[in-house]
Amino acid sequence: MSHSSWEHSGGFSGESADLPWAPLYTICRSGIPELTIHGLAYGWAEDRSLYANAGRTLLKIGNPQAPLWSRSLLKPFQFMALYPALKQAYPSLGPTHFALMLASQNGDAVQSQLLQEIIALTGLCESDLQCPACRPLGQGQEQGQTSPQAKSALNHPCAGKHLAHLLYQKSLALPLKDYLSPDQPAYGQLRLLLGFLLGREDFAESVDGCGMPNIALSAVEMAQLYHALQMPVSRDLLRQAPEELTDCLTLWDDIAALMRNHPALMGGLGRLDTALMVSAFEGGLPLIAKEGADGLLAVSIGRNARFQDGLGLLIKVASGYEPQQLRRMVLRLLEQLDLVSLCPPLASLKLAGEENPVLQSHFHFDLAQKPPSP
Repeated sequence: MSHSSWEHSGGFSGESADLPWAPLYTICRSGIPELTIHGLAYGWAEDRSLYANAGRTLLKIGNPQAPLWSRSLLKPFQFMALYPALKQAYPSLGPTHFALMLASQNGDAVQSQLLQEIIALTGLCESDLQCPACRPLGQGQEQGQTSPQAKSALNHPCAGKHLAHLLYQKSLALPLKDYLSPDQPAYGQLRLLLGFLLGREDFAESVDGCGMPNIALSAVEMAQLYHALQMPVSRDLLRQAPEELTDCLTLWDDIAALMRNHPALMGGLGRLDTALMVSAFEGGLPLIAKEGADGLLAVSIGRNARFQDGLGLLIKVASGYEPQQLRRMVLRLLEQLDLVSLCPPLASLKLAGEENPVLQSHFHFDLAQKPPSP
């Protein structure tokens, strides 16, 4: 169903009652409500003691079945669809280069150098990129950086993703100028992958802020997809998969490993997904996270003492990209899941001023099911 047909079918009429959002939490100052954050959230844990691919809903706020534009949360799966071909066609590229192809990078010095290396090693040109030119997201955060850098397509958070699609076009001897067209093979491969994993064929599509086609998925689907990233692919799934997806699924484990092993490349200094992964690594918790534009955050937590079969979380802040609100929300969820006690370094993510007695955060949710005792 297209986005417009969803609107006309009654999915959204413009009335607030039709919106998928619900209150997430309210900040009070000296006991008087001052600010309420709206959005939606969904948490899902697999439970193999029930039956294959069974799970339980841990948390449901708002309407988690409503379609959301997946934005940069789609990047691991966009890259997965291309990865086997890229790995074979460009043996000079290493894990750090591939990691940037599924990142939303700040444009810091290390990230920029790696992007330049990709271009040099593969014969592309910066002018081949069709993402908007911009300055680095991390401008001013790096020590010694005093003057603004010139705008460049390589500074765009999605530059790595665009390079991956250009290289896929090149590996198939297709015109590079057409790489953003939704009828190109890369997007057909992505639709096939998502359709197989989610068991449906029809996806609403639009254009992301970077100019690349994007797909709408529900919070339930995104939470389950991110959970799956850290789970091994079963032999049954491989047997059932279309032949065109065999190579993707065989390399499935590489995607989460690229994110876990290179958290500083996924976002960078000051980014929530990077901070979550660094803290989790220090505490021995298998966690990967990905920020998306306009208030999206997906978290995947692999097998651990609290959840033997892992879990996936999806948060969407209705007001858009507000890192402090996302940070406050995800930390509360991790505390309720008893994962902060399991991984103490996560507590370091608490915002400055959280202990201020004048301000209180009142969360409008509780977990549907408490985590099992270890």
